[in-house]
Amino acid sequence: MAASSWPSFLLLLCMATVFTINARPDQMSIYWGSHMKNLNGAELKATCETNHFSHVSLAFLTNFGNGRTPRPDFGTVCDVKTDGCKRLQEDIAACQQLGVKVLLSIGGLDEQRYTLASAQEANQLAAHIYDVYMSGNGIDGPLGKVKLDGIDFYVNDASTSAYWDVLAQDLKLLDDNMILTASQGCSHTAGQADIPLYNALKTGLFSKVWPRFYGQSCTYNPRDTAAFEASVQSWATEFSDMDIYLGILANPDSEEERFISPRELPGALKIARQHENFQGVMLWNRYLDVKFLEDGNRAPYSDLIYRIVNPSSTMRMHAGF
Repeated sequence: MAASSWPSFLLLLCMATVFTINARPDQMSIYWGSHMKNLNGAELKATCETNHFSHVSLAFLTNFGNGRTPRPDFGTVCDVKTDGCKRLQEDIAACQQLGVKVLLSIGGLDEQRYTLASAQEANQLAAHIYDVYMSGNGIDGPLGKVKLDGIDFYVNDASTSAYWDVLAQDLKLLDDNMILTASQGCSHTAGQADIPLYNALKTGLFSKVWPRFYGQSCTYNPRDTAAFEASVQSWATEFSDMDIYLGILANPDSEEERFISPRELPGALKIARQHENFQGVMLWNRYLDVKFLEDGNRAPYSDLIYRIVNPSSTMRMHAGF
């Protein structure tokens, strides 16, 4: 190689190295079910076949506590009462064969539809969840004969805090390999029991938590990031033994919700990636994701942000190595 070409080659090599180092591959997960409407590409199997998502949470198992019988409600996508959700058994199996972890999300948006009034109710709910959704013992439940990969606790911020820790402990006693994840509003100060799942998260049994960075003052605002930075810091440092994801909307919902556009997302990720246990984003939800395309954008939201969240292959390709 001519001597005069060495500086250019070394510059290219350095740029490629920097790109590879900075191209941190993070994950995307998504909620599926609640508030679903029939859109092409929003089906569960099609969601997994995008190859975008490491986890899909089926929302929600609700209607429990105070003597109520637990019942799933996946929105308009299927009718549990007529066994219409059993057809999801094949989609769930297809997702798992693709390596996607399929979780059952318990709780939901309406805290009036669920509670845990005693440790005994937590025990009973854990046994029900395990027998019907997690055991793989051939029970023909609302989703057919399935063995899901884990349970997601989606607890409204207005919910009570009692006995969620008991439920988590009971579930892990039934199956230590069960994945436990959690979703809470992002407003949290480290060291303070100011969220319903605080005691449950402190058990150390949860592997992932995706605080919801929408609908609250701690959501990302590119013009003033202080509240967002403080919230991410609180979550990442207090729960340093867990993977932290940013829970974000997949579509503008209302002005108050504070949707993070694909153009704004790199700024939020730059802040979150300062913490070693930050691992990616969790989207609410697949219907809103696909509707983003239907609303006149060039692709679903998840398509547009995938290379922003997981840029490593793109960076290496552009560098030519």
